[in-house]
Amino acid sequence: MEMKEWKKFYNEIIEDFGFDRDKDIKSAIVLNNILENADKIPIKNLKNIIEGKEVFIFGAGPSLKKHIKIIKNLNKDIPIIVADGASKAFLEEGIIPDIIVSDLDGDLNAIFECNKRGSIIVVHAHGDNIDKIKEYVPKLKNVVGSCQIPNYMELNLKNLVNFGGFTDGDRCCFLAYHFKAKKLILGGMDFGIYITKYSRPNIKSEIEIGDEIKIKKLKYAEKLINYLKNKIDVEFLK
Repeated sequence: MEMKEWKKFYNEIIEDFGFDRDKDIKSAIVLNNILENADKIPIKNLKNIIEGKEVFIFGAGPSLKKHIKIIKNLNKDIPIIVADGASKAFLEEGIIPDIIVSDLDGDLNAIFECNKRGSIIVVHAHGDNIDKIKEYVPKLKNVVGSCQIPNYMELNLKNLVNFGGFTDGDRCCFLAYHFKAKKLILGGMDFGIYITKYSRPNIKSEIEIGDEIKIKKLKYAEKLINYLKNKIDVEFLK
């Protein structure tokens, strides 16, 4: 995504949610510095997985398990990119995603287990996860760093990439678009008012109504994916 175009979305999101730009920058710098000595991988590895291919992309919405069962029955060798906590649902079904996009607020045990078994982790820096970046990124392998600040290249953050995207789910889509996927096939993306334990491990029930902020984030995710529909073929699993 062109940073000039992403900057419009970013400014709107920052103002709407009241996020702190300076904290976003600080988080990006922290992640960039940690990746100097972490087990990062060349960015071309993502390109090799994605370019020219149909790609399954999964969020952690209520339809997640149903849609995982659908792709299990397809028996097709298609790359799988999942958002954060959706990795736990895949692990439960015996599937290791190719790529996990995470800001480290999902089920970390599942993320680490998938990582140990081959998943690439695209770790995202934003203003609220600096402590988690410091604690967990040095323990991961095959890591790629991402951030959301539009001017990251001016700050010489050479270990990070900004693919565009706001939530883990839509960021998966922007990552696949960035690396020239042929088609995006989306599962577990419901964009309603309900969230699951895969998305928020601390909720009491399997599915609950999300809080106001979470629901607003889902609306932005839907808006951003609708933006991508004009640029790449997008299909939703039924």
